[in-house]
Amino acid sequence: MRTDAAVLALAAALAISGAPAQADCAGRPAVSVAAAGWGIDLGNTRFQPQTSINRANVGALELAWAFALDGGMAPHSWPAVSADTLFIGTPAGTLFALARDSGCVRWRTSVQGSIRTGVVQGQVAGRAALFFGTDAGVTHAVDAASGAALWQMDVKDHPQTMLTGTPLFHAGKLYVPVSSFELALAMNPFYGCCTFRGSVVALDANDGSLLWRTHTIPDEPRVSGRHFLFVEEWGPSGAPVWSAPALDVETGNLYVGTGENYTAPASLTSDAILALRQADGAMAWSEQFTANDAFNMACTISLEHPNCPDEQGPDYDFGAPPMLTRTRAGEPLLLAGQKSGGVYAMRPATGERVWAQHLGRGGYLGGVHWGMAAHERLGLAYVPISDVPVGPPLGDVPQPGLHALDIETGAVRWSTPNPNRCEGRTACRRGLSAAIVATEELVFAGALDGHLGAYDAATGALLWSFDTWREFESVNGVAATGGAIDVHGPMVMDDALYIQSGYGTFGQRGGNALLAFRVVGE
Repeated sequence: MRTDAAVLALAAALAISGAPAQADCAGRPAVSVAAAGWGIDLGNTRFQPQTSINRANVGALELAWAFALDGGMAPHSWPAVSADTLFIGTPAGTLFALARDSGCVRWRTSVQGSIRTGVVQGQVAGRAALFFGTDAGVTHAVDAASGAALWQMDVKDHPQTMLTGTPLFHAGKLYVPVSSFELALAMNPFYGCCTFRGSVVALDANDGSLLWRTHTIPDEPRVSGRHFLFVEEWGPSGAPVWSAPALDVETGNLYVGTGENYTAPASLTSDAILALRQADGAMAWSEQFTANDAFNMACTISLEHPNCPDEQGPDYDFGAPPMLTRTRAGEPLLLAGQKSGGVYAMRPATGERVWAQHLGRGGYLGGVHWGMAAHERLGLAYVPISDVPVGPPLGDVPQPGLHALDIETGAVRWSTPNPNRCEGRTACRRGLSAAIVATEELVFAGALDGHLGAYDAATGALLWSFDTWREFESVNGVAATGGAIDVHGPMVMDDALYIQSGYGTFGQRGGNALLAFRVVGE
């Protein structure tokens, strides 16, 4: 999964490099107390209105600078951007504030653990703040102007907890999705699998104090059997929340997608979209899309592995966040994309299904992996399909590429396959796994083959492309390598485009390059 497989990287130690050596910028960053998160808006539509890049000038995008991120070859964060500064985390636990015009370091701060989530803007007691989470299960708040720590909160209720999904800030509260890497520990036959349950926690953004926690599986795990006479088997478990919540201010609901169960018995809330009441975390409704999906990474070693569930589920979880959008007539719909290749529309108030569409083959790394985008004026939902041929397929024909669905009906309006550009490259794949971003006229998407593209939002025509699969001269004097584009995807703001290139998991080409593009002549 974008998700399950990402855990493989955590099973190996990250290579930690020293801090970059370059002169710091003069002055402090321009900051804002305005909230901005992973989804760009509260509904996770990833629609960016704040850009001057359009069909007419996208061909003038040129590389402005490259920065080498520290901590290994699988960077996992996503930037927050102010008027003059880009804030981004690294696998080494460094949070950088970089000048947008040059990549120069305004400030840096370090935390324990790898920063795996996007960086979110918000407020702490009226001060501009940044929020993010680590693989150690800790949520951090820092001052956006200086990088000084404001608070940190360990949200673990299980020793194998990690934070992957980006938190959501709204009205003085921070909503944090909770996942784990216990499913990777299941590869050890002497590990008693599994006892983790996914959850969402609400924190007071002013001090990090816990307001509520809701587990995705209501029942606590119990011993369900043994193997090797002494290794206990536990269940139910799993249903992690891998991605950012969406918030509906009209219904007062938070919407999250869940992963598969790690062990039997399977729950009714795995591979599901859940609606949680913003006020207290109570579950308003749950809609499951794949039943009896019990799977952990022991199954990738052998289906006879003692920790592989008898169900041997297909691992069709929701790694991508649910997306709250509207039809051109103004009807609210909640859309969700699954690793099966399924895309579904629901009524936000009840979870009632409105339509379903299937794209591609699906699989462990197939279907929708990290995130979709929406363009309400055009009435289109944009769906990147990975379709790496690993795991059981649901569909017959792979469709790696970018697709546009009618928000109201689910009908396919256009499809742009990603061409096979992997000849002569090792660890190369065709699909679009990373999340995407839409603007008024364009859709920006990165591919596992290292190409970053801008597509016409109305027709799907590829208007601009840049190959990041190479070495770059970095502004911080550290070797910068591009490779597979995965995880959180591109960020667009004003006349600039930012992307991390290189993600060394699942046999993909790793890298550590943060690339900044700007429209020449703007």
